[in-house]
Amino acid sequence: MKITPVNEKIGAFVEDVNLNSLAIHEFETLYQALLRHKVLFFRDQPLSTEEHIALGQRFGALEPPHPFFPHLTDNDQVVIIETARGNPPSKSYWHTDMTWQVVPPKCSILHAQFVPEQGGDTIWCDMAGVWADLSAAEQSELRSLETIHALHAFEDSRYDHLDANGESIVIKRSRDYPPIRRPMMQVHPETGQEVLFINEQFTRSIINWSESASQLRLSALFSKARQVQYQVRFSWQKGSVAIWDNRATQHFAVTDYGDTPRRLHRVTVQGEPSLAGKPYLP
Repeated sequence: MKITPVNEKIGAFVEDVNLNSLAIHEFETLYQALLRHKVLFFRDQPLSTEEHIALGQRFGALEPPHPFFPHLTDNDQVVIIETARGNPPSKSYWHTDMTWQVVPPKCSILHAQFVPEQGGDTIWCDMAGVWADLSAAEQSELRSLETIHALHAFEDSRYDHLDANGESIVIKRSRDYPPIRRPMMQVHPETGQEVLFINEQFTRSIINWSESASQLRLSALFSKARQVQYQVRFSWQKGSVAIWDNRATQHFAVTDYGDTPRRLHRVTVQGEPSLAGKPYLP
């Protein structure tokens, strides 16, 4: 197995390995590489649905079906991320997966079924690196703050529509996922790294701050996370796999390919109860 870091902060390519037949020591090597590099990239991995599921389960129990995303008919834990002719992707946001639920996921495994010849890259950001580069005064300020995470970003998206009663299904299903309050900084449960745990898509505001002050502060932090020195960019090919640590990263899907057909399958691993947020009760 050959592991080649992309840069000093985030990302590594893994070669000479078959994800379908990992020995115990090989999996442990991959797991430690994931903790170190935060996102791992693989080429030419022909995973079946069953093999994809089995690989995910080696990292932990899988998340239940996503409340909005489409999934395979024969396995509702495999999300389909697809673009088709006449159905281009909706606006993309930097995000950490599912921070709107009480316990956010541990990691995700994304497998490319088919992709455009050009475009459709994904970018990941090292949020531990972003935190580490804040000044001591900024870190001291942010340690005492909490933010609200919620499902608002899915409203009026391609995943939203009106039900028979004329009600948005996102608003309707959001009642099962009320807003969550989280510390702005969280400690990674395995590496001990401090992580700036906010994201553009699901972090709504800073608790006990005015709306204007909250958005100004969050915008400045989001801008820092968009700086290229914290990022790694991956160009997909058929059979490519990316595995990322959701507890230390956020990512962005580049939607520069119009409605050129593109399909990826994702399984997501449940996170640790130690990172659970609390219901926000204004």
